[in-house]
Amino acid sequence: MGKKVILVGATGLIGNALLQEFIQETRVSEIRIFVRRKIEGLPEKVIQIVTDFSNLSSLKEHVIGDVLYCCVGTTRKKTPDQNDYRNIDFGINIGMAKLAKENGISTVHLISAIGASTSARIFYSKLKGEIEEALKALQFTHGYIYQPSILIGSRTESRPMEYLSQKLCPFFDLFMIGKLIDYHSISAKTVAQSIHRNLGNEKEGYHVMRYAQMINK
Repeated sequence: MGKKVILVGATGLIGNALLQEFIQETRVSEIRIFVRRKIEGLPEKVIQIVTDFSNLSSLKEHVIGDVLYCCVGTTRKKTPDQNDYRNIDFGINIGMAKLAKENGISTVHLISAIGASTSARIFYSKLKGEIEEALKALQFTHGYIYQPSILIGSRTESRPMEYLSQKLCPFFDLFMIGKLIDYHSISAKTVAQSIHRNLGNEKEGYHVMRYAQMINK
């Protein structure tokens, strides 16, 4: 019997790339995605649960599978209020992780970011650190946390600053060596492929995956 995976954040840059990986993966028999709007043109093995995430407890009966992938994230442009930002990034990722743990799912993968730390002064980095710590506190048997730096990939929405950053990355990446290697830019597809490679090969405990680990095939 194939793997049944749960994906939250399937419309994001990494989440969508991961969805495409799993659609092509013959070892995956079912993909459950939680979305605000139905995505057209997906194969039958993709089960879509449409929700606004306002009542996570109502989703518990749908959080069924072998592995949970938390890829939810927003931006300051879309969500300028810090409380709203936290409710999305922290609330949905950890809320869904709690439901998964309650339903007996033992493996979780989380998209975080380089520099994540509860002691960080930057709101974004501090929040990512808090999400990581909250996930660890749930004590999944297998936990993988991915910390990419600047992501390379095309989005459906306009992000001028991110677009500029992507254009400058080839220059700045020349200096991302040695201790700075973790700050090297990385494509969303490469991150998704790294996550995909770990499917069924997860080791016990929590593992942080940065640039060097994600590009290591």
